[in-house]
Amino acid sequence: MSETTEWLGGLESKVREAAERLQALRQENRRLATQVRDLEGRLAAAEARAAAGPADGEWREERAEIRRRVESLTHTLEELIASEPELEEDLP
Repeated sequence: MSETTEWLGGLESKVREAAERLQALRQENRRLATQVRDLEGRLAAAEARAAAGPADGEWREERAEIRRRVESLTHTLEELIASEPELEEDLP
């Protein structure tokens, strides 16, 4: 093999390696583009849920308020029962 053909063989090898690398990078780029679209969709859904958050927060606040009031009523009734022993006998 002459120097010219050796040089050409080396160049061919490097071009093949570059082409294979380019193909692998294109596949990775497609995979990453799909992943980005998926993540953008998930982000949009999360933002929509966050925008609806105040209504959900209001519901939670209302639920907590109802719980506090029921607990207060329960405490009042328990005190009433404790102060009137005959009421305990009437309870199931």
